Amino acid sequence: MTGNYTEEMGAVKSDLQTLKEDLATLTKAVKEDAQANALELRANAKTKLDSARAKSIEAGTKGRRKAQSTIQENPIVSIAATAGIGLIIGALMARS
Repeated sequence: MTGNYTEEMGAVKSDLQTLKEDLATLTKAVKEDAQANALELRANAKTKLDSARAKSIEAGTKGRRKAQSTIQENPIVSIAATAGIGLIIGALMARS
């Protein structure tokens, strides 16, 4: 009976060692996968940020050009609109 117990304990110890090694391998694989995913997500985020930055610069440039052409085409209306906006801002600030 002692022989079976000793053999079974040896088998259990061997199984536990195998399980420990498998868990270590799995942990390492998960860590490497997570790092690879993080690098990929970071690269994607940088690409999207650069794209958004370029689009916003382009939109700002277009808006500035349109505003300049509108002011050049209608200088009196532009001056009146600017004065009106200034009066509204002044009135709102005076209320505070």
